[in-house]
Amino acid sequence: MTTLECRLINAAIACYAISKGQIPQGNANAKAIGLAPNTWPKVFVNGLDEINAGFVAETDDGWVVLALRGTLPPFKGDLVKWVLDWLQDFEAGPTNWYVGGRVFGRVETGFANATLSIWPQAMAALSQIDLSAKKGILVTGHSKGAAMTYLAASLLKTAWPHLLIENCCFAAPRTCEQDFAANYDALGLTPFTVRYQNMYDIVPYLPWWPLLSVLAAQERHDSKGASNRLTATAWPEAGNPAFSNAYVPIGHLRYLGPDCVVEYGQQGAANAWAAMRHALDHLDFKEIAEAHSASGRYYACIC
Repeated sequence: MTTLECRLINAAIACYAISKGQIPQGNANAKAIGLAPNTWPKVFVNGLDEINAGFVAETDDGWVVLALRGTLPPFKGDLVKWVLDWLQDFEAGPTNWYVGGRVFGRVETGFANATLSIWPQAMAALSQIDLSAKKGILVTGHSKGAAMTYLAASLLKTAWPHLLIENCCFAAPRTCEQDFAANYDALGLTPFTVRYQNMYDIVPYLPWWPLLSVLAAQERHDSKGASNRLTATAWPEAGNPAFSNAYVPIGHLRYLGPDCVVEYGQQGAANAWAAMRHALDHLDFKEIAEAHSASGRYYACIC
């Protein structure tokens, strides 16, 4: 029997098939979600070139799936440039996130803007469903979409406090500061939040100052004294008040280690970071690039 996690990585992949405001009929990943009979995902899009997108779907076993699409600039071979482009494109500075009219915490600005741009449409799609007859809402996404799941879950749980909200996301970057994480936990969402991280995937460490320090050191080694772009970037140093409230991971880690063995908790996090350091030290940029694909090892290991 197909696992729920496999169905949700299919949902995250199906988001990438969104074109002109719809998912093509018969899309294999959308069908693999386990859709309710005679239903098809209700798609919503917004932003320049419809860069922000997602869908709501009903499953044949009583769930509602809210899937959010990720978008990333393609890896072109220069890892440092790719990281800098990523940080610039997604507006890495923090902004206040509001839930129920009150500041819930600080989150990465680009992810906040992306979520807010599609939220009225997402809520409109959900309002057409009798949620009282459902098991709950499953929120999922890959990459940027995974970052958006935390923000979406905070809004959903506040709107429907007695409804089960579960978040299972893939390749999530660091989205929120500690104040958001504390409020997210206070809503009771942490026990129902899982984030999958693939071996060698660099995105779950963005933006994170220790990783940027490693990249800056690597760049200094490679550039042989030339101008260093990462070192020149104004990231807070240890001891700076901004550093103590840097972006933090949320939810329970499931690290996809060697041979697709799932590792958990602090041991999984330590092994994930050791593998990432090894890949950077050995300039394994091809492996790093391929590791982020939702339809690559994430799909292969989970399904």
